[in-house]
Amino acid sequence: MTKKFQENTIFSKDNFEKYWNDGFIIIKDMLSPEICEYSNSLARIVADDDYGQIMHLHREEYLISQSSKKIESLNNLNEKVLFIKKIKQISKHYEELLKNPDITNYLDWLYSRQMTGLLTNIFFKEPGTKYSNQEWLPHQDNNYLSNENGLYVTVNVAFNYMSEKNGGLFLFPGSHKLGNLDSEKKISYREKDGKPGNKVKEVDIKHIKPVACELKKGDVLFMHGLCVHKSSNNNSNDPRPLLSLGYIPYGEKFDPGFNSKREVKFLN
Repeated sequence: MTKKFQENTIFSKDNFEKYWNDGFIIIKDMLSPEICEYSNSLARIVADDDYGQIMHLHREEYLISQSSKKIESLNNLNEKVLFIKKIKQISKHYEELLKNPDITNYLDWLYSRQMTGLLTNIFFKEPGTKYSNQEWLPHQDNNYLSNENGLYVTVNVAFNYMSEKNGGLFLFPGSHKLGNLDSEKKISYREKDGKPGNKVKEVDIKHIKPVACELKKGDVLFMHGLCVHKSSNNNSNDPRPLLSLGYIPYGEKFDPGFNSKREVKFLN
């Protein structure tokens, strides 16, 4: 298939080559500040006191499971029923966000494949909580899904500005060309030590200088599943809510995970 380019748009040859050369690309203002603020406000409703990672916001059963303590703390049955109804609204919203046509059309263009959705996770790094000190070790997202072709894609949506000061990402340009790297397995969901991420070997990436990734509200980072990245902790007073959407081409095999039980979500 011949790739169609549209100069002076996000569908340009320069953007296509940048993604495949670096393993990532940032598209400015892809989502409106209003949708980011609304999405963030919904996620905060189901967040725990520590604002730990929330897994699968688009799946009602996962939101209920992760909100069980909050549900049990409510005063009466009616309040619990109303809260669960709110969870249904939240999961529906995030399912629609996973299907966002601006995002999915861009993925289809980059890969020339029919993409399917796998996950919706949010990482708050809320100031004053234990997860504000969270520093992700250098890792590849594809490592968690074990797709042999490395075709998993992470799409990160900034709900607030993100920089090195408030827990931003550092990306290793071109590291996706190294293929699936061996790694040290680590707990990467509400971990206790504050250093999650299936760490790749330093010797494999020592020749690559990481670059800080700065995003403002509504910017979207498309990241190849084999692109090595890490994050800093948040020493500021500003939260860093970052939504991670996960996609994989239709028909590609992946590890669903013991707890996450990833399921394909068709986007049309």
